[in-house]
Amino acid sequence: MDKVLGSIIGDYTLYRIFQGLIIILSMFTVYIGIHIALTWKFITKVQGNPVDIISQKGTFIRSSIFITITGFFMLSHEIFEGLGEYTPDSTTYELFELIAFSGLVLFLYEWYKTFTNLKKSLK
Repeated sequence: MDKVLGSIIGDYTLYRIFQGLIIILSMFTVYIGIHIALTWKFITKVQGNPVDIISQKGTFIRSSIFITITGFFMLSHEIFEGLGEYTPDSTTYELFELIAFSGLVLFLYEWYKTFTNLKKSLK
């Protein structure tokens, strides 16, 4: 990343910023995951068939896009790892991880919104 941001910010500082963001996203993912699990449990008690929730077209398309982003950047991370002498620096790896993790968080947040709206409508 020296070529792109080297004159503005150092690699180590950028690396630490990416790691900090990944830790924050990790905590947010756990929080949303717990909420999704509890809301799912409530919805299946009130509404017996969860297939109607999963079959919403808009939610499915957005979730598919977010999972594709996650998969692409994790795959890129792994492919670049095996290039030998052409391997990018660790800051680039952290950037790929950050983008992949962001896709995962967006996926979970999409389901969180869907379940929250459904829970409100069932009350």
